[in-house]
Amino acid sequence: MDLVLWKAKVIEGKEDLTKEWLNFLKANKKEGEETLKQEKEHLEIYFTNMENGAMYVYMFVLADDLEYAGKVAAASGNPLDAKHFEYMAACIDTESVVQMEPELALGDFTVFQQK
Repeated sequence: MDLVLWKAKVIEGKEDLTKEWLNFLKANKKEGEETLKQEKEHLEIYFTNMENGAMYVYMFVLADDLEYAGKVAAASGNPLDAKHFEYMAACIDTESVVQMEPELALGDFTVFQQK
C-alpha cells in the first residue's frame, strides 16, 4: 500500500485556472472515482492553501501501487485523465513539487485491501 502527500506551487497568475481544474474534478467526481478503481487508487484528496502570497495544491493519495496507478492513468486514453493532466501541466510549477512520505499512519487499512 502506498500513501503519499504531494505539495505543489501554483504558477503565479494560474490561481483561477487551478480553481477551474478542481471544479472540473468536482463536476466529474463519479467518473473520476471510476478511473481511480481502474488505477487501484483508494483515495485522491485535494487541498489548496495560500502560503506567503502563493497558492499551493496538496494532493493526498492512497493506492495499492502508485507506480501502477500512474502507468494506468497515463495510458488510459480517458478524456477525464487527459484533461486532468492538461490542467496540471498548465497550473503546477513542476520545480516546486515535493513528495512527502508519512512518518506514521494510523488506522485500519485492511478496508482498502482488494478482495
